[in-house]
Amino acid sequence: MRIRLIVLSLLLFSAPVRAQSAFPKLPSSAMAIAVDSRDNLIIAAHMDRILKLAPDGTLTVLNGDLKKARISGAYPSCRALAIDAQDNVYMASDDLIWKMTPEGKITLFAGVPYMAAAKDGPLKTAQFRSIEHLKIDPAGNLYVTERDNTNKDNLGDFYLIRKIDTNGLVTTLLNTRQHPVLKTKWIAGMGVDAGGNLYLSDGAGRCIRKLDSGGAVSTAAGLCGKRDFHPVYVQGDISKAELMAPQDIVINPKGDVIFIDGRLNRLIKIANRIVATLAGNSEIQPNNVNMGGRSKEGYKDGRALTALFNFPQRCAIAMDSKQNIYILDGGNDCIRKLSADGMVTTVATSR
Repeated sequence: MRIRLIVLSLLLFSAPVRAQSAFPKLPSSAMAIAVDSRDNLIIAAHMDRILKLAPDGTLTVLNGDLKKARISGAYPSCRALAIDAQDNVYMASDDLIWKMTPEGKITLFAGVPYMAAAKDGPLKTAQFRSIEHLKIDPAGNLYVTERDNTNKDNLGDFYLIRKIDTNGLVTTLLNTRQHPVLKTKWIAGMGVDAGGNLYLSDGAGRCIRKLDSGGAVSTAAGLCGKRDFHPVYVQGDISKAELMAPQDIVINPKGDVIFIDGRLNRLIKIANRIVATLAGNSEIQPNNVNMGGRSKEGYKDGRALTALFNFPQRCAIAMDSKQNIYILDGGNDCIRKLSADGMVTTVATSR
């Protein structure tokens, strides 16, 4: 009897247990995240709430109901999130971009209500449609990825990569339908470095592309288009490395590219031409089992290369000034933190 009790105790203590009292409870599921200049985590939560999680764990509500800020009949919501150096928050709601000041004042920043289209020009007249990603560079230029799903030419969806410069001029940098190299039907994530170079997760090609400030497109990692089905994960030199489903991207001060792979349930880093796992250790299914590729979802905090994640439902990453990485782990309905010294912890949950 005593041996059975000891074995049961060991099993209980070794299982991953989520101590919900150890971290703040979100009022609803996190949908997008970003980090401000003071290392506060800004969270767009379901039901149109904007929250702030301070480094000490204090959770406050910046705006409890975005729908109160109606302009011309339209109201803000948040499909994508970005923050500038002055801590202004930019929120994309399909065809509009809203701006919230640190004091909480919300204004319509870009787009024309009820006029969803792709139109360049000054902010007052420029138009957008189906915005999916927002990123901002250190100079304050805002980059927008939007999907055109009208299928007006019967060739399927395509993407526009657009830029709003600090003078308020909107220009289109790239059209994936027309570009000779980047002809993808799915941009699954975007990042921008200090030099204004964009990194695009080509979800259809299973690779990451780089769009430099001069407009040239190159491959940062992955063998673009090699495998439509049954992908594999290969680490090592970028000339041979393979990815499954690259998504959201951040760039650290060294210029290393860090991204989430949604099917691998891992954070992966590209540095010095080498692709390697940064965090996550889920069991990868054999190549012939799942046509889209998959690893086993899980939940486990601890050392980076033993941690488990659950990304397929929803995921995003953001980095603070100390190079801690915050991870929106949608399948576990929580936010995790990968510290600069390689530890994964849970910092907030809505469960």
